[in-house]
Amino acid sequence: AISESALASFVEGQYDLNFELLKAAEEQIEGQNAMISTFSIQMALGMTWGGAAGNTADEMKNVLHFGSNTHDALNKLEALVMSKNEPADNSEYNKHDAVEIKSSNNLYFSTKKYTWATAWLDLLAENYGAGLEEIDFAADPEKARKYINSVVEKDTNSRIKNLIPEKGITAATMSVITNALFFKAPWDDEIKKDGHISFNNLDGNKKELDKLYASNNFKYMKGDSFAAVSLPLYNKSFEVLFVVPDAGSFSTIANKLNGSLVSNIFSSLSNKKEVYVELPPFTFDTSLSLSAPLKSLGMVEAFDMTGKANFSLMTKEKNLLYIDEIYHKTFVGLDEKGVEAAAATAVVSNEGAIDGETDEPEIISIIIDRPFFFAIYEKESKTPLFVGRVLNPAN
Repeated sequence: AISESALASFVEGQYDLNFELLKAAEEQIEGQNAMISTFSIQMALGMTWGGAAGNTADEMKNVLHFGSNTHDALNKLEALVMSKNEPADNSEYNKHDAVEIKSSNNLYFSTKKYTWATAWLDLLAENYGAGLEEIDFAADPEKARKYINSVVEKDTNSRIKNLIPEKGITAATMSVITNALFFKAPWDDEIKKDGHISFNNLDGNKKELDKLYASNNFKYMKGDSFAAVSLPLYNKSFEVLFVVPDAGSFSTIANKLNGSLVSNIFSSLSNKKEVYVELPPFTFDTSLSLSAPLKSLGMVEAFDMTGKANFSLMTKEKNLLYIDEIYHKTFVGLDEKGVEAAAATAVVSNEGAIDGETDEPEIISIIIDRPFFFAIYEKESKTPLFVGRVLNPAN
């Protein structure tokens, strides 16, 4: 129950958060390929925000681009994305691999000290389909960590392993909220792999890499200091958007990218008579701790262990809960067969100790031979499942 305009506004905010977090996490990803899934992050933190109140809730709302319709928006987007699963077809004339999408939400909680509020648990069940499981973290923190990681690994087809690192769960852990996201789809048009492409890294070095190429009436636009092209995945339910800064303009475009610019790109993309695309295949993973990036963006109080964090809607009793850390891992592989990607987010809450777009030629060529940005998105809503940058496809 959410209007199209409200949903579009929420999706624009998802892109905002993706690029804000990429910038805020630069210390952790400097000089590296990197990818973030705000779809996964917002799922996990949407559930957490549902239990927050006061200034803690306000800070989370502002930084995470949430609003009064957040739970409805996330519910609708997850249902929309999940509805696009497509079984494999091995018939003679229509052979294709399956389009697989999985998103699972879970709350693991201890009842040793608190009685968890029914209204909050109902919110998680009704809006996020969250599985609820009781765990005695204090009895064996390492066993609990390994168990939660094993569920995430299974739900991401083994692409996300060891989400929560050693000592990421302690005897003080009261709850862990997770989202696990898996996506795999073949291309809608034939992508060929042959020859090499000379990729120019930001440092001026060149690397000869395998070349993927295709030619079709792809959606394309030329903007100020960048070009964008969108390649459809099977059945055109999902697409991969490539934003390619002009030579020497990577930093300029990196600083300009936000939800408004992405919305403008989507509205400016148009099907051309023929677009020829070359790009390298790439595979990489990203591991992030999100507490510092989120604090730098203004979400401070939720991490305060001295009694300022307010998660009073989570339990029936007054509590000292605060977010200890938010772990986020992603994986992406793109080649001539298609795209596979996964993400997982874990919000670990502990108990504190103190209360309180020119004219163009007939055939357009876009050669992606330099660092670029990409987004894997659901076509109907433009929801970004994954957003990232590729600085060096060889890494």
